[in-house]
Amino acid sequence: MKEFIPTKIFYEESIKKYELGRELLKKYNFIEKESIEAHHKLNIDKDISEFNNIKRTLTIGVRKSIILRKDNKSSDFIVPFTSSGCSARCLYCYLVHNFKLNSNLRIFVNRDDMMNKIIKNINKINRDAVYEIGCNSDMILENSITGNLKWAIEEFSLLKNAKLTFATKFNMVDDLLNINHNGNTKIRISVNPEEIIRKVEFNTCNLEERIEAANKMFRAGYKVGLNIAPIIIVKNFEYIYEKMFIKLYELLDEKLKNNLFIEVIFMTYSMENLNINKINMKNSVNLFIDNKFYEKSKGKYTYKYLYRNEAEKIIIKLIKKYLKNAKISYIV
Repeated sequence: MKEFIPTKIFYEESIKKYELGRELLKKYNFIEKESIEAHHKLNIDKDISEFNNIKRTLTIGVRKSIILRKDNKSSDFIVPFTSSGCSARCLYCYLVHNFKLNSNLRIFVNRDDMMNKIIKNINKINRDAVYEIGCNSDMILENSITGNLKWAIEEFSLLKNAKLTFATKFNMVDDLLNINHNGNTKIRISVNPEEIIRKVEFNTCNLEERIEAANKMFRAGYKVGLNIAPIIIVKNFEYIYEKMFIKLYELLDEKLKNNLFIEVIFMTYSMENLNINKINMKNSVNLFIDNKFYEKSKGKYTYKYLYRNEAEKIIIKLIKKYLKNAKISYIV
């Protein structure tokens, strides 16, 4: 995957107090910079037609609020970690709904504060727990800029009753293959049919690159799963998803196929996505076919039971056919 080079950097002056902050300013000394009051208050044109331009920028700041949230799917706790937002432009991205024009990649330089919060939580609960550190970003993408994921994996390798997890659509994993992880990290590779990746998940890695990353991480001793997400009910749904499963069957490491866990997540779409895509991705596919959706919360839509139930049956059938030894962790 081509390295992300921002067109402009917004930064808080306080990052200069941190080694990583100083390193990033030096690393990007050739890029235009603007000092800002706070990472969520960019001095930008708020018109949504500027979305693509803003997505090419990078914001660097200090995370002030670090509150762990309980989870019951991929982890026990969700941790606000070292980044939020992303440089990719997936048409369904929930970060766009949450952050709108502030969904560009934001990096936070105070990683020790986040790790200290995790350790405090570990001591408080006094039991084994899994911590999700990539809920608001893609940690593989961020790691290619900061090295924070490599650092976090090594920090977790020293812990006795805690594991970290994250999902990714990227393949830049080579610097994670020869480090000490002690079996305390589980990676979820996000997959979709190539047709969907190409037309919906812009600026991410293709399916074969993601499978290669899964194999590399598994052979390096990591626990590896697939995050089939988001499932999008499109024309010829079963045909294009079966092609994906055939590719997984053919290319995944044989031992990995016997030790695989799978998460299945159906797409949620929002009016923010729809409005931004109409203006900025004029030739992109329309994901919002209103007769297939119902509003599950204000401005957020998901598939009606009739369509979702049929698609779920197809996905389960394909998993049993091509990845019969895999364990389905959950379906939502």
